Amino acid sequence: MIKPKSVVLVLATFTGLASGALAQNLNDSSKQNDSLMTKRDSLSTVHLTTKILSKGTTSSDRIISIDQQVLKSFAGQSLASVLNQIGGIEVNGATGHPGQNLGLYVRGGNNRQVLVMIDGAVVNDPSNIATDFDLRLLAINQIESIDVIKGPSSVLYGSGAATAVIYIKTRAHKDQGISVNLEQVLGTNRGPNDDPLSGISRHSMLQVAAREGAWVFQAQASGRFTDGLSAVTAQDGEDALNPDEFSQTNGRFLIKYNPSEKWSMEQFVAYDFIRQDYDRFDYSDAPFQSTSTLWRTGGSFYYNGRSSKYEFHDQWSQTERVINSDFPAVYKGLNYNADQFITTKWSDQLGTVIGTQGGWSAMDLAQAFGLDLPLSTSLRPADSRVYFLDPYLNTQWNWKEQWQIDAGLRWHHHQTYGNQLVYQLGGSYAWKSAQSQWQIFAKHGTSFIAPSLYQQFDPIYGNTDLLPEFNRTNEFGVEWRFSGQKISIQYFDRLEEQAVSFLLIDPEQFVYQYANNESLQKRRGLEADVILKMSQQANLTGHYTYIHSPDDDLLRIPPHKFNINANYTLSTEESIGIRWTWSDARMDQFFNANTFETESVSLPSYHWLEGVYQCQLSPNMSGVLAITNLLNQSAIPIYGYASQGRNVRLSLRWDF
Repeated sequence: MIKPKSVVLVLATFTGLASGALAQNLNDSSKQNDSLMTKRDSLSTVHLTTKILSKGTTSSDRIISIDQQVLKSFAGQSLASVLNQIGGIEVNGATGHPGQNLGLYVRGGNNRQVLVMIDGAVVNDPSNIATDFDLRLLAINQIESIDVIKGPSSVLYGSGAATAVIYIKTRAHKDQGISVNLEQVLGTNRGPNDDPLSGISRHSMLQVAAREGAWVFQAQASGRFTDGLSAVTAQDGEDALNPDEFSQTNGRFLIKYNPSEKWSMEQFVAYDFIRQDYDRFDYSDAPFQSTSTLWRTGGSFYYNGRSSKYEFHDQWSQTERVINSDFPAVYKGLNYNADQFITTKWSDQLGTVIGTQGGWSAMDLAQAFGLDLPLSTSLRPADSRVYFLDPYLNTQWNWKEQWQIDAGLRWHHHQTYGNQLVYQLGGSYAWKSAQSQWQIFAKHGTSFIAPSLYQQFDPIYGNTDLLPEFNRTNEFGVEWRFSGQKISIQYFDRLEEQAVSFLLIDPEQFVYQYANNESLQKRRGLEADVILKMSQQANLTGHYTYIHSPDDDLLRIPPHKFNINANYTLSTEESIGIRWTWSDARMDQFFNANTFETESVSLPSYHWLEGVYQCQLSPNMSGVLAITNLLNQSAIPIYGYASQGRNVRLSLRWDF
């Protein structure tokens, strides 16, 4: 009988990828991974949900964590593919063309209500419509871990954290000496109706790091390229459209000084670039292309006291997006964000955190209203620059290891919209019954979201009279644990006031503009988690999400969604995993060029099944063989746009 491990070795030799050594240490049978749904109680002893030093397990917030072991199984895929496997998160575009624009939907919200943080600092693009950070710019192999905090978190993390915070921690070298990491990935990139081996996807990464005493130096470079899949699908009776390429380049350099356990500091500079081909919005083939270039630099400082800890994080970024189409344009976004806080554990019962967050953003826009017309500057940074400054406070009180109460507030000062107060109040009660552990929890929180610079200042669709959006969220649930098993159910409802929408303000002239929605937007739903450790070798996690909007239809958001992840450890060197997602039918809208009207259409439901085989080929070399969309279903992200089909990827990693 041929062993699977031998098959991977043969494939590696055949493709020319096998050289060198990389360690991907699989957990042994006594150390099981909870896949994509592990609850992490602390990160460097500071709870992400409270920013308070604590070892307690009665936090009223749920954190979903993705560690390095899980990220390695996604080698060669996008960050969007990883997040779309997390229960409660819908990443529209993750199943489509690699260059597809992404919609990030959590609890019925969209991009503007999800905050992305990298190494403790908020990152965004002020020139984007929703000021959201483009997740396509990040490479998975730069990431150490991802924590997702669902629910209102504006008190601790600022404007925009209404439905979730995605906290990304980048990789950092820890051991003394020099290390070299190399990764190569080769795979297919095809649609459901394409030939089995059509298209190509390749990915390479090199990291060199060294630690000498208190000093750490780390440099990393990676590249990704895909071809073979068109951005849009051919209409009935039409020939197949030309494939659209996508490429990604990432580079990062870090220097860190850590002389003692009391304090440390680090500084980095990063370069991220993507290029994508795309087609016309009327679903016809076109030689259009866009590029995004991102420069980032920032750092962190940590100081540990006897019962307190001080942290400072900041990042500066410049994003430039160049659009080459019938209407060329260049968007540039400038952003700086800094956050500092001191967290203190006054006693076993009381902890506090007090901090200040601030920053500024600006955008530049040059566009041409025709292919042969020159670019003209429509907006300059000096005309759009805004700043904010937020002091905040959060407290946590524990009593008899059963009761926990969290309360906090933030005073948000915005240059345009003045002073706004946001607050949160949550609590939990835990008890034991026989060998079971029970917990009930609840939380109420508010959020403030300022209109984006694009929504205010775009020369065509902008509206300087926009008002800020406010969110109010209530959530409560129950959790049961027994012998390593876990079941939790959580209900939430969220109310949006003055939501900024893209509205038709003049039907006769077909004039659209950003405006505040006068009606209240209500979202409610249910989330259920299950973690089962069926044996020392096997574990299974599952998640169910239900979203409902009583007043309007949810655009591109599935009302029902299931995620199941199963892992089985074959030996200390081999493991297999299955990831299954079922997405309900979603409503979408498109502009009908024949009737000049916006029409609604239903996108069909789909099953997305992935199989992953991981093995340790030698003490220094590991491999991952993955098949995505095993059932080869059409998982259309947007009406008229392409879906990925069944694809195969082989990844090899070495560690010197």
